[in-house]
Amino acid sequence: MVGSPNPPQPMAVAMEWVAKITTVALEMFLPAVLGGYLDHRWGTSFLSLIGLVAGVTFGIWHLIQMTKTIPPRGRRLDSDGDSQS
Repeated sequence: MVGSPNPPQPMAVAMEWVAKITTVALEMFLPAVLGGYLDHRWGTSFLSLIGLVAGVTFGIWHLIQMTKTIPPRGRRLDSDGDSQS
């Protein structure tokens, strides 16, 4: 069949989601760890909190951006991003 792409393998889809979830988790976690390290090194007490807030904010924003492009089951997106049946 010409022009009909094969559906992705289930393991490939699963690994794609593992990568996405790991990326978001690290985006949320690493700024707080870096802030804690800098707090310890510089003797401050607010950088870990700033890192936590910034990391969680950016991680949630990135998660929303990733899931925004997923069409509902049984539908596909056209070139404008509108769902088509």
